[in-house]
Amino acid sequence: MFRVYLRVAWRSIQKNKVFSTINIFGLSLSMSCCFLIYMFVWNQVNFDSFHTSRNKIYRITEKQDQAGQVYNVAVTPGPLAPALKERFPDIMETVRFGKWSGLLKNGDVISEEKNILLTENSLFSVFNFKLIKGNPSTALKNPTDIVLTESTAAKFFGSNWSNNPSLIGQAFSLNNNDKFILAGVIQDPPNNSSINFDVLLPLTYLFNSDKWSNRWNSNNYHTYVLISPNANAIDLGAQLKDVLSTYVKDSKDLLELQPLKAQYLHSQFDFNTDWGKRGDIKYVRIFSGVGLLLLVIACINFVNLSSAKSLKRGIEVGIRKVTGASRSHLVLQFLTESLLLSFLAGLLSIIMLRAVQPAIFSITGVTIEMDFFGLPFIAAFIILVILIGFLAGIYPSFILTSFEPVKVLKGNVMNRTKKPFLKSLVVFQFAISMILIVATSFMYQQLKYIQNKNLGFDKEQLLTVRLKGELMKKAMLFKYELEQQSSIAGASPATLSMVNDDNSTYFEWDGMKADEKFLITQANITPDFIPVLGLKIIQGKNFQTQKTNDTANYIVNEKTVKQMGLGLQDVIGKQVTIWGTKGTIVGVVNDFHFKTLNTSIEPFIFRYQPEDRYFTMFVKTVPGKASIAISHLQSIYKKYESEYPLDFRFVNEALENSYASEQKTANVLFIFSCLTIFVGCLGLFGLTMFVAQQRVKEIGIRKVLGADTIAVLVLMSRDFLELIIIAIVLATPIGWFVITKWVESFPYRTEPGWALFFVSATVILLLSILTICSHAIRTSLANPAKSLRAE
Repeated sequence: MFRVYLRVAWRSIQKNKVFSTINIFGLSLSMSCCFLIYMFVWNQVNFDSFHTSRNKIYRITEKQDQAGQVYNVAVTPGPLAPALKERFPDIMETVRFGKWSGLLKNGDVISEEKNILLTENSLFSVFNFKLIKGNPSTALKNPTDIVLTESTAAKFFGSNWSNNPSLIGQAFSLNNNDKFILAGVIQDPPNNSSINFDVLLPLTYLFNSDKWSNRWNSNNYHTYVLISPNANAIDLGAQLKDVLSTYVKDSKDLLELQPLKAQYLHSQFDFNTDWGKRGDIKYVRIFSGVGLLLLVIACINFVNLSSAKSLKRGIEVGIRKVTGASRSHLVLQFLTESLLLSFLAGLLSIIMLRAVQPAIFSITGVTIEMDFFGLPFIAAFIILVILIGFLAGIYPSFILTSFEPVKVLKGNVMNRTKKPFLKSLVVFQFAISMILIVATSFMYQQLKYIQNKNLGFDKEQLLTVRLKGELMKKAMLFKYELEQQSSIAGASPATLSMVNDDNSTYFEWDGMKADEKFLITQANITPDFIPVLGLKIIQGKNFQTQKTNDTANYIVNEKTVKQMGLGLQDVIGKQVTIWGTKGTIVGVVNDFHFKTLNTSIEPFIFRYQPEDRYFTMFVKTVPGKASIAISHLQSIYKKYESEYPLDFRFVNEALENSYASEQKTANVLFIFSCLTIFVGCLGLFGLTMFVAQQRVKEIGIRKVLGADTIAVLVLMSRDFLELIIIAIVLATPIGWFVITKWVESFPYRTEPGWALFFVSATVILLLSILTICSHAIRTSLANPAKSLRAE
């Protein structure tokens, strides 16, 4: 029986080529997006799934109470891990990670490694990172052990490193000082690993060389625990919540358990204390929702077109009922046709996806492993084809099989496109399109606003150079030589980047109340820093190069003065304390942004202590001479540092990159908005064609009676345009609500204006009119004699 249904369904598809093509193409576009989103979501939610104990691995995080403000941080003290393992029987094993970097040498091969993790041997017991060379029971136990990933080993020993019989035991040096012996080579972390590294060093190396690194007041490590299979994570979390108060006097900080499976998508921590590959559950939800809406719109097309065809199919149903076909058989017949269309659309969607996959990844900046023959994709394909085929076909099949044979064979079939339900589908379809256009347009508008906002300093022609190795000690010599170049307007070393700085400490001042202490971000600069970056002294004075006592003076921003509750004149000469050292405020600069505009301006304090090391050199280039300045920079840099590679970037480009996630989201929504409108217009084109076929004799009579082309166009488009206008009216308040909710997360934001909605509505209307007219004009120009010949 099914073979018969399939054969009849195929004949129906061939008979109605135009409408079958519209259905298949519209569904395939939507299914391509669904497959893409499904693989994206599957990839995101399955991060770290290669660890067999993933469900029993947790990271310890802290809620730190600092000056009455609670902050979420991902780092914990060094002694915490062994203390927890000893105190709680449910904790089977612990492992710590610390972030490190440096210049790694092996013979003549030198490489700057920025992704080094300090860890311990228990890594191999807790996680499933596979050691290819070496002994996992002993690696990283010795303070001089070093473990490389496969890709790092290839950098030092070539692509045939695995065939090197003397590989293990090779000597390495770090920063030209510390010596290490290669103890193993580990597999590169998989793409779906939230813990990433290129080199592993033992924690004992740091603990032995720095006595402060393993103390309770030094929070620098990610701490993971593996709990026993029968342990209850909620109960354990409650037990260790206030354990820090046992080891740190008067501590109000609380510990929490973060599941490893939640680490990738649910990690929002303060002070840049988190590191590794991270995603955001917010964007997973946005993409999933938009993909679902696109699929719904394609199903609406199917329902509308199938219902519109009811006049022709109704006669077929009437004849089959008269000849003995039951309603259940007819329902199965139409569902089979729907499933076949869905299957064909699914195959076409895979072809389309493979063709456009690189372009999509390039536009969105998101790379996903697409295994079209893997079980997850095959399962998704089968489920999606059946689900879409059933949902899209269930309503038309029951509508078509409800016709009474006698009325149908007499030609009394109601035009189903006039039904309120089908009208509501058209309204819903274009309302969604309107909302997506408004949301996407506003996202681009907000991004443009924050990228062009005055940051309080001059970011143009400004670049930063990382000071490494010996250059940190020779920063002032480097600065003076740079300033001798005609292409460079100024240079100044500092300990900040002006992009996302978060080096905070407590701030106290004479006369403050006990509860007024607050956190303040600090940086060490030189007197040239303020003019080089275009900051303005609005009260007091700048640091003086020739005065040695300026090392005990400070300059603060306006926000700090407001936080202190003082006036600009009152703050000058005020005695303040940071890091336990007293000094005097000698100046106030204008407020400026040293973090992304996702954060409000915070208190900031500058110090001038040239004996301390600097990490960054700010270089202001002369307009139009940036390339010449970079050439001079490269040659002067090599003079002072021959081993570390030059690492520089323009500040404005770094600021734009800090909004990469918002930019990717806007790009994805733009693609989805275009596809949504296109699919909606496909359905509108099909409906217009059916209406034209149903009213061909009416149009012929009207033309014979004197109606012109414009009158016919108005007649054919009026009903559809009314529905689209209703959709725009309904979508406008919803769109406004959506974008105002989204933009609330930005402290600095633009407001949605009426022009945004007007332009979006105009785009929808123009595309709809063009779609309708593309067929209506041809119908209006047809010879009425042909349409009336049968009469």
